[in-house]
Amino acid sequence: RELWSRIDFNGNGYVSLAEIDKMIVEMQNDSESPFYGFNNKPALMRAYKASCLGGKKADWVERKEFPFLIRNLFFFDKLWDIFDAIDTDDDRRIDRDEFTKGCTASELINNPTPEEVAKVFDEMDTNDGDQILFDEFCVYTANTFVNAEELDACFDGTPAAGKPPRPIGKRKKKKRSRSGKTEDDQAEIQTKKFDEAEAKVLAQLNDKAFLDETWKKLDFNGNNKVSLAEIDKMIVEQPDWQLCNNKPALMRAYKRTCSTSGGGDGDAYVEKKEFKALLANIFFYNKLFLVFDDIDTGDDRRIDFGEFIRGCSRLGLVLSVKDAE
Repeated sequence: RELWSRIDFNGNGYVSLAEIDKMIVEMQNDSESPFYGFNNKPALMRAYKASCLGGKKADWVERKEFPFLIRNLFFFDKLWDIFDAIDTDDDRRIDRDEFTKGCTASELINNPTPEEVAKVFDEMDTNDGDQILFDEFCVYTANTFVNAEELDACFDGTPAAGKPPRPIGKRKKKKRSRSGKTEDDQAEIQTKKFDEAEAKVLAQLNDKAFLDETWKKLDFNGNNKVSLAEIDKMIVEQPDWQLCNNKPALMRAYKRTCSTSGGGDGDAYVEKKEFKALLANIFFYNKLFLVFDDIDTGDDRRIDFGEFIRGCSRLGLVLSVKDAE
C-alpha cells in the first residue's frame, strides 16, 4: 500500500510508464530500497507492458495489477542483467558470437553443443535479423525456462503473491524460404479493416448524394468550411467513421488537405471543394498510423532502432543492420 501511494501520487487509481519510471529513479540509489540498483529502461518497459495489458486501461497499470508489476520489475531486471552480460559490446543486441560465448558463461544452456547453441539462437531470433533483441530474449526465456506456477512460488508469502502473472505472448517465427531467397514480400501488418472501409468511401467520391450527406454531418453549422474540431466531432460521433478515430492521423489528414501542396488553399479550414481530398486523406493517414502503431511496441508514439528493425521484418523488408541504420 505504501508503494502504491507513492507511485500513484495523484490518486487516480492507475499509473503510467512515466510514473513507474519516476518511482524507480527516485528509489534506485537508496540502499534500503527494494529497487536499489534498478533503473534499466529496457527491463522497465518489458515489466510495464507485461503488467498492464489485461486491465480496462491497457496503457496504464491499475491498482489490481500492481502486484504483477512488482514481480515483473524484478523478473525482467534479472533477465536484463543476463542479457547485458552476454551483450559484451553493449549495443543492446546479441550476435551469434556473443551468444555462443555467453551460453557457457551464463549457464543459459547446460553443456551446450554447437548445434544446440545454433538452434536456440535461431529460435530466439524471431525476426531473422541474425541478432537477438531484448524483447526476443525475454519472450524465449520466459516461455522456455519459467512457468507461471514456478514464478508465483518464488514470491510466496510476499505482498505481491497471488494469481500468477499473465504469460508473455509468443511470437510465431516465420519460416525461411528454401529457395535461397532472403526477401519477404508478405507483410504481417494487416490493414484489411481500413481497406474495406476505404474502398467503400472511395467508390462514392463521385456520388453527389453521398458527398452532400457526409458534408452536412461534418459542416453541422452550415458555414461551408470545417475546422479540425468539426472533423474530429464527426469521426467520434458517426459509427461509420469511428474506425478512423486516431488523433495523429486526423491531424495529418487535416493539415495535408488544407496545405497548398495537398491541393488546398493554405488556410486553416477545409472547404467543400477540398472535401473529397479530406476523405481520401483520412483513410490514407489512418492506414499509415496503423502500421506505425504496430511497429511502435513501446506505445510512446516514437519508434526506436530496435522497434524499427523488427518493423522492417514485419513490413517485408529484409535489411542488414547497416542498411537499417
